[in-house]
Amino acid sequence: MKKFSILLVLLGILIISFPFLRETYYDWQQTRVMNDLEQLQNGLSKLNHSFEQGIQDAASAEPTTDNKGTVQEASSDTLGVLSIDKIDVRLPILEGATEANMKVAATHLVETTRIGNKGNAAIAAHRAHKKGRLFNRLGELQIGDSMEVTLADRTIIQYKVDQISVVEPTDLSVLEDPGLGQVLTLITCDPLVNPTHRLIVRAIEVNPEVAGF
Repeated sequence: MKKFSILLVLLGILIISFPFLRETYYDWQQTRVMNDLEQLQNGLSKLNHSFEQGIQDAASAEPTTDNKGTVQEASSDTLGVLSIDKIDVRLPILEGATEANMKVAATHLVETTRIGNKGNAAIAAHRAHKKGRLFNRLGELQIGDSMEVTLADRTIIQYKVDQISVVEPTDLSVLEDPGLGQVLTLITCDPLVNPTHRLIVRAIEVNPEVAGF
């Protein structure tokens, strides 16, 4: 009987506390979502800066320097290789969409999901004026085209393009997780000359057995 009474008391406390606990949980969820959103905004801002700096450097033919005037070097942190056979692309993927990295490779936005995990992994590269260099030919891709990433540990992930769009440079939605499993979002400038927007090519991981690979 005593145990039953204690159980009733605990149940009563739980019932009374439930609204407070629920609101606390909602507040935590809201804070987490806001923090994620802020990280994506910061990442997009850095990416746009790198794109703009690359356009200026191409126009002036000057190397990228830091605020001390030192020429910046690309990172040696290679995550893997991006291959898109249709447009003859085979690029190393470097961690961090810095100005220096984007001159020589495709780059992973650190604020987005890591490649190989569920979520949206964003990959950015310049649309160089030389045909075939970097993401110059990205605009030739169509829905249904294939690409793959070979990670540093030799894991191969195959993707198929499911969405292509041109958006404003400030459009944050392209970095959000669409909830479709492993997603790869390729980002570059558009149009090729005097770019004002971003070309977005989104690809979804495909099941090798289903795809027939």
